[in-house]
Amino acid sequence: MEKIVQKPDLKNIKNIIFDFGNVLLNINPALTAEAFKKLGIKDESDFFGGRSSIELMVKYERGQATSEEFIQAISASVSDKVTSEQIIDAWNALLLDFPSIRVELLQQLRSDYRLFLLSNTNQIHFEKYTQQFQAIYGYPLESLFEKMWFSHQIGLSKPDTAVFEFVLKDKNLNPAETLFIDDTLMHVEAARKSGIYGWHLTQGSDVCEILK
Repeated sequence: MEKIVQKPDLKNIKNIIFDFGNVLLNINPALTAEAFKKLGIKDESDFFGGRSSIELMVKYERGQATSEEFIQAISASVSDKVTSEQIIDAWNALLLDFPSIRVELLQQLRSDYRLFLLSNTNQIHFEKYTQQFQAIYGYPLESLFEKMWFSHQIGLSKPDTAVFEFVLKDKNLNPAETLFIDDTLMHVEAARKSGIYGWHLTQGSDVCEILK
């Protein structure tokens, strides 16, 4: 039996804003949790899911903490013999592949739509996946989009509605003509509050299926 795929209505759409993780780039946060466990997290319940760790990650994601400060905070939670390089490798463990079929999709869509990227991310992850993309495909990630907005660079992050107001104003986008695709429902709901056509990419769905 053929799978029925729900698709967004693109009739009035001129702009498409993509989330990054698990929309374009495959990620698995459990791999980072496992990597830190192997490094000897002293109090896993506090560091992963604890209030202090969440606050630190949000600050780092918004560019309010440096990579050095972030690494130092993690270092205090792991065994004394762990190096900064090991911490960075563990933090990057969640970053997987950017399938070529999604790259091809973006290249095809560019002829009909203005394409953008809006991601909650941080400096260490940003450096890893941009370098990885360049090494694999031979050109920069940014060439696929008219503009990319990263939380750690603009000081705003989803699901705050302010980030959507920012991107609309920054590129003079009409929200009624703008589709936003994200795998996190609260981010989609925040986009909808700004008048954007938000589409929740549910688990098991692929962006290539809904936009091809």
